[in-house]
Amino acid sequence: MKRLDSLLAPLIKNLDLEDGARLSRLKKSWHQIFHPPLVSHMYPSNFSEGELLINVDSPAWMQELHFFRNEIIAKLDSYGVKSVRFRIGRAQSLPYSKDLKKPGKEKEFKKLSNEEINYIENITSKIPEEELRKKIRTAIEKAVSSGKTRI
Repeated sequence: MKRLDSLLAPLIKNLDLEDGARLSRLKKSWHQIFHPPLVSHMYPSNFSEGELLINVDSPAWMQELHFFRNEIIAKLDSYGVKSVRFRIGRAQSLPYSKDLKKPGKEKEFKKLSNEEINYIENITSKIPEEELRKKIRTAIEKAVSSGKTRI
């Protein structure tokens, strides 16, 4: 039996999706490749033919990053990055910042009523793809239990 990645690799290459796949892998690993405070001021935006376009949140950080261009390229070499360009743009926030708890700021979630559970189940049961259905159900449950959304 062949591994899925060995079957998908030629398909991705033939459909000219390699750059998008590399950008996706890069974004997923970005916070492991670079560390604070650097990672909170820059984020990959586009990847094409070996060149990575990086959004930077301020001119001061852009100037600073120009000094470290070669080190950044070296860290990204395994992703096929041969050069980088910087532009002012939105840099993603740290993925773990939402997990940082401030004292006295803990969210309270209410327990869902049977009516709310049934309504959510009725809505999501029409979604044919199981993984997507689970994700949407979870999102609705969180929104309703947080009090931000009413059914």
